[in-house]
Amino acid sequence: MKKYLVLIFLISFYSFSQDKEELTLEKAIEYGITNSHEIAIVKNDASIIKNNNHLGAAGMLPNISISSGYNTSLSGLSDFKFNPLYGNSFDMPDDQLDKKVKEETITNSIGLTYRLFNGFNGIYTLRKFKTQNSIADENIRLQIENKILEIINQYYDLLNKQNIYQTFQTTYNISSDRYNQALEKNKFGSISKRELLNIEVILNEDKIKMDEALITMNSSKLNLALIMGIPESSFMIKQEFNFNSQLILEDLIAKTNSNNASVVIAELNYEVAKNDLKISKASYFPKVNFNTSYNYTNQKNQMSQLSEFTTNGFRGGLTLEIPIFSSNMRSKSIQNAKINLDSKSHYLENIQNTIKTTLLNTYYSYIDGLSALDLMRKNLDTAEKNYEMSKELYEMGQLSNLEYRDSQLQLDQIRINYSVKLSTTKIQEYILYQLSGQLKTN
Repeated sequence: MKKYLVLIFLISFYSFSQDKEELTLEKAIEYGITNSHEIAIVKNDASIIKNNNHLGAAGMLPNISISSGYNTSLSGLSDFKFNPLYGNSFDMPDDQLDKKVKEETITNSIGLTYRLFNGFNGIYTLRKFKTQNSIADENIRLQIENKILEIINQYYDLLNKQNIYQTFQTTYNISSDRYNQALEKNKFGSISKRELLNIEVILNEDKIKMDEALITMNSSKLNLALIMGIPESSFMIKQEFNFNSQLILEDLIAKTNSNNASVVIAELNYEVAKNDLKISKASYFPKVNFNTSYNYTNQKNQMSQLSEFTTNGFRGGLTLEIPIFSSNMRSKSIQNAKINLDSKSHYLENIQNTIKTTLLNTYYSYIDGLSALDLMRKNLDTAEKNYEMSKELYEMGQLSNLEYRDSQLQLDQIRINYSVKLSTTKIQEYILYQLSGQLKTN
C-alpha cells in the first residue's frame, strides 16, 4: 500500500511540475535584471546626472531675456510756479489747476549676454560633464553585474540545496525499505527487537535530515524568487555545470585592467579630478562678456512739452573682467583640487591592486577546484561501488547493520561535498568573468 501511495505522489508531482517553468540560469538573470528595483534606481540616478550635464550648465550658451513694463501715475496739479530765469512759457487758466494729470510709460526690451572667454572654464566643465556621464553608465553596468552575480550565487546555492535534499531523500528511502524488511524479519524471528529498534532510530535520523534539507531548499528557492521578482511556485531549476578550462591568467589580467567596472569608474573619477583642477586654474584668467539689446519706450505726459514720444533701437558692447584679489579663495580652490587629484590617484592604484589580487586568488582557487572536482568525481564513483558491494553483503547477511550504515553515510558525505564543490567552483568562474569585465550568462 505504501508503495502505491509513493507512486501516486510521484505521478502527481510530475503532472504538477509540467505547469512550472524550467528555469535556466539565463532566464533567471533576465528576470532579475528586468524586475530589479536597484537597477531601476541607479538608471534614474544616471538620467538625473545626464539631464544636469549640458552646454548651458557649462556656461557655453548665451542668456536671452525679454522684459516689458508699464508704469502710470495720476496726480493733481494744485499749484505751480515758473522759474523766473525762464519766464512763463505758457498760460494755464486757473480752472485747469484742479484737474488730474496722467503720465504713462511703456517699455519693452530683449537682451542677449554671452561670455566669449572665461579661461577655458566652459571647455573643461564640458569635459567633466562628459566623464560624469560615462561614470553614470559604468555605475549601471556595475549594478547589473552585481545583480547577475547575486542571481548566480543564489541559483547555484539552490542547485546545491536540491542535490543535498535528493541525497537525504534517497538515504531516507533506503532506510525506509531496510526498516520494512527488518520489520518482516522481526516478525519471523530472524532479527532481534534491539536490532529493529536500531534500524528505526536510523530511519528517524534520516527523516529529520531530509525534512531539514527540504526546509533549507525551500528557503533558498524563496530567496531566488525574491531576487528575480517572480512567484516562488512558478519555476523549477535544472542541473547545469559546464566549466571553462580555457581561461588564461594573462588574458584575464589584461581584460581586468581595461574592462573591470570598478577600475574604469576609478579611472574616470581621476579624470574628473584633473578637470576640476583645470577649472580652478581658469579662475585666474580674465573674462570677456558680450551683450546686446533692443529697447522700445513709449511715454505720455500731459505736463510735458512733448505730450508723447517713442524711442527704439539697438545697443551693444563688450565688458572685460580682470580678477585681482578674491580673499585667497582661488588659491585655496586650486590647493583643494590638487589634494583631491592626489586622493583619486591613490584610490585608483589601490583599486587596481585589490582587483588584481582578488583575480589571482579566485583564479588559483578555480583551477584548484577543477582539479579537485576530477578527484572527487572519481572518489564518488568509488564510494558508490563500495556502497553497492556493502548492500549486497548486507542483504546476504555477511555485513553488520553498523558497517552497512557507515558505507551509506560515507557515500552521502562524498555526494554532498561534491555538490558543494560543483557550486562553489562554478560561482568562482563567474567571479572571474566579472573581475575581467566580461560577465555574461555563460
